[in-house]
Amino acid sequence: MEIVPIAEESLGVRSMALFVRTSDVGILFDAGISLAPRRDGLPPHPLELGRVAELRRAMLDLAPQADVITVSHYHRDHFTPWYASAYMGTDEGTFRAIYSGKLILAKSPQGLNWSQRRRHYGFAKAVGDIARVEYADGKAYEFGGTKIYVSTPLPHGPEGSAAGFVIAFSVEVADEKLLFMPDVQGPANEKALSFAREVRPDIVIVGGPPLYLKSVDSTIGLRGLKKLSQTPGLQLLVVAHHTLRELNWKRILSPILELAAKRGIEVKTYAELLGREVDLLEARRRELYRETPVGERK
Repeated sequence: MEIVPIAEESLGVRSMALFVRTSDVGILFDAGISLAPRRDGLPPHPLELGRVAELRRAMLDLAPQADVITVSHYHRDHFTPWYASAYMGTDEGTFRAIYSGKLILAKSPQGLNWSQRRRHYGFAKAVGDIARVEYADGKAYEFGGTKIYVSTPLPHGPEGSAAGFVIAFSVEVADEKLLFMPDVQGPANEKALSFAREVRPDIVIVGGPPLYLKSVDSTIGLRGLKKLSQTPGLQLLVVAHHTLRELNWKRILSPILELAAKRGIEVKTYAELLGREVDLLEARRRELYRETPVGERK
């Protein structure tokens, strides 16, 4: 199984886009990229806009190799929109270039909040004539010797989260098992942990707790991440997304990182999987404006 990170906070944008290739199938997980419209009272810095464009090109290069594309939920950093946006690195042709001719394994509209229902409606209408859409909640798929198992809807954070639900995906081929579990914020709910225990993956890609949100108590998510790191057979834990919108994420997670190390589990980011330095552009936005003021960039 080949794993190719495409875009994510450790690479400078909001995303969990990931390409996975087995001998049977290419899978593009959550083909979205976006930027926070405001952070510390500031809009995206030109360096962030440049990074979005760069990583969108990388996604467009890999998309033709994908047979399957997932949409775990309908937040704009998890799918490609059908309209042009500098904050998402899209033009009028991007949507078709990503999705045309693909099998899309998507979250059903069941349980979506109002904003996600609206986005789902627009996405479904736009993609209907160019791709095959399967509402995948709780289903299983086989591509030769590769099996994809999809979770039932999981809370986007703690139980009762106003953000609605997401679905997670397990990919199994030969003796390898990968679990892609976006936006569970830890996991901050028992349903996500139960799915992980059922899958018993070698590799977990997880959306961690939103440490950057001072209005959110991340204690539950941190406890869930600790439990996840104790999953039997786990070899690689990739902590991603919301957690890396906080500059001090590694210090806050240090007890979990130490526990994982004692158990022989590698903990990495998307950037580290690619052999790159972690580059938290959103978390550094105020610093970017200070170091490279807009209008003085060369």
